[in-house]
Amino acid sequence: MKRPRRALGCSVAAAAVLAAGFGLFYNGYGPMALMDRGSIRSAGEAKGQLDDTLQTAMGAVSPSLSYFGGVYVVERAPEHADGEPSLRSSVTASVSVRTKVAPAKVPVLLDRMKQVWGGECRPEVTAEAGAKRYTDLNCSGRGDTLFTLSVVSSPTVSTEQVLMSAEAFVVRYQPAGDYGASPVGPQLTGHEPAPDLDDPYWSH
Repeated sequence: MKRPRRALGCSVAAAAVLAAGFGLFYNGYGPMALMDRGSIRSAGEAKGQLDDTLQTAMGAVSPSLSYFGGVYVVERAPEHADGEPSLRSSVTASVSVRTKVAPAKVPVLLDRMKQVWGGECRPEVTAEAGAKRYTDLNCSGRGDTLFTLSVVSSPTVSTEQVLMSAEAFVVRYQPAGDYGASPVGPQLTGHEPAPDLDDPYWSH
């Protein structure tokens, strides 16, 4: 028995509406995800604030340091209770110092960061894991970002590993690839090598 043409047309239309509804729901247009939209910054705004924070920190260091290419890392918030993908994410931009930094110069570097961020820094925190020692200084950066200077010390290496990072919270989700180049150029592929540039001031 043939289905009436009108009924068939209604079924196709209903299926199309249902598919469109699912498409909107799973692409951030469901009722809970829509509530996110008014309270989050755009990826472009976040990138500007992150880059400004890192450029400010790097510009405050004298003599200047050299850096490996930076990277953006995006962490998307968990989905909503009804299964909708969240529109929220946190984004971290980081650069690794390529210049060899001697242990005696770490306090100087920490002081430079405290000076540039004024009273917006918390006391540095030091922790040990295995043979390595990790020191982090956290400060309020540009545009409601968190700036962190991280130093990794190892008894087997005579110089320190230094990382500068800036994190923005409550950012509209975009894949990390959409953020483009960092303030110090294209990111490296894989793990960056150990610091390899000697400096007459920082390395001794």
